Amino acid sequence: MASRYFFDIPVYRLPEERYYRERDKYIEGVVYPEGSPFNEAMRAKEAADPHHNIAIRDHLQHTYGGCWRFNEIIGYIRLHFLGSQVRGEYYGVRKQRVVRTRTKTLEYQTWKLAPEIDIPYPQTNDGIFEAVRRYLKACRKELPGRYVDTELFEGVGKHIDWCSLFAEGERP
Repeated sequence: MASRYFFDIPVYRLPEERYYRERDKYIEGVVYPEGSPFNEAMRAKEAADPHHNIAIRDHLQHTYGGCWRFNEIIGYIRLHFLGSQVRGEYYGVRKQRVVRTRTKTLEYQTWKLAPEIDIPYPQTNDGIFEAVRRYLKACRKELPGRYVDTELFEGVGKHIDWCSLFAEGERP
C-alpha cells in the first residue's frame, strides 16, 4: 500500500520568541560588554544617535544566525496516510548537540516518529483533521525541547477537504 504524503511540518531548535530573546541578549553583550567602564557613555551615545551602532548590530544579527523562520529549522515531519492511519516520517539533523548554524543537512531518521493514529470511520473532514492534530501532539512529546511549528497547518487545515484528500490515495 502506497503512502499518501500531504504536509511537511517544520521542527525548530527552539521557539521563535526564545531565539530572538537570546539573540538580543548576545548582541547587547557584545555591544556593551559586562563590566566595561564605557557602557554608560556608549549607551548615552546610542540614545542620542540611534543609528550609531546600526552597522555592528546588523552584522551581529547576521552572524548570530539571521532570521528564525528559515535558519533554525532542524527537521521536518512528513505527514502521510497509510491505510486508515496518520503517520509521519521524520527528517532531521543527525547531531548529538544541535546548535545555531547556517550549515545543516537533514537526513531521514525514522519512518514513524510517534505511534500512528487511526482515522475514525466513517471519515469526516473534522474527524480526519482532528486525528492529524492528535498525531502532531504526539510528535511534540517525541521531540522534547524542540518547537514543532503547526501554524500554517492549523491555518489551512480547517479549509481542506480532508475526505477527498484521504480518498484520493485509496485509488490505484
